Amino acid sequence: MTFESAGLPVIDRPDVTVALVEVVAVDGREGQRAATDAISAHWRSGVWPAELVSLSCYASTDGAWVLTYAQWSSDEALHGSLRQETGVSHGGPVWEAVGARPSGAVPFRLYRVVRGGRVTGTDPAPECFPAAVFPMAGEEAARGWIDGLLASEEATEGADRDYPGAIAANFHIGLDGGSVLVLSEWVSEKEAADHIEEVIQPLLDQAGGGDPGALYAHCLTLESPGIPAT
Repeated sequence: MTFESAGLPVIDRPDVTVALVEVVAVDGREGQRAATDAISAHWRSGVWPAELVSLSCYASTDGAWVLTYAQWSSDEALHGSLRQETGVSHGGPVWEAVGARPSGAVPFRLYRVVRGGRVTGTDPAPECFPAAVFPMAGEEAARGWIDGLLASEEATEGADRDYPGAIAANFHIGLDGGSVLVLSEWVSEKEAADHIEEVIQPLLDQAGGGDPGALYAHCLTLESPGIPAT
């Protein structure tokens, strides 16, 4: 399944202070297409806040989910948008019109980025984006969980992270400390799936368990009204 796409978001771009993330349940690939088309149409026809840096959509490869990732340059502007319900990631008419079932939008701050040891300037763009959300008991606990997970990985797998197809893993912490989002970038779905099975799931089991989430494909990124990201 493919969607019209022009460019990928830069997760660690320096002008972003917060990312609003939501995962919505849909009914199959047509539901994914309908949800993504609705989001795109909403922003192309509406008012684009100056502080909204980019809006990206991802579709899970199993046809069950759509993930939205909106990058903002101002915490205050994001909270103002949420209060006014002017964005797409608030449930409401945009999701209801296409039968999507939202989980609730959560603002996250990027905490750590780790890159694969085989990344070079000539590597292809990522095609697979594993994403998972883990509940946490506050920001301190979230930082400790991330740092501990990465330390365990280095102890068992090596600090160079020389995994085939690994580009980056982006660790976010919810502004309320209630969750951690891991959004990774991989060259291919197979390499990502193999890594989750062989490395990530054992690390999660060692850290107390957790669902490794779903594999996603990038659908679209918008940076200003009607103009996709480059």
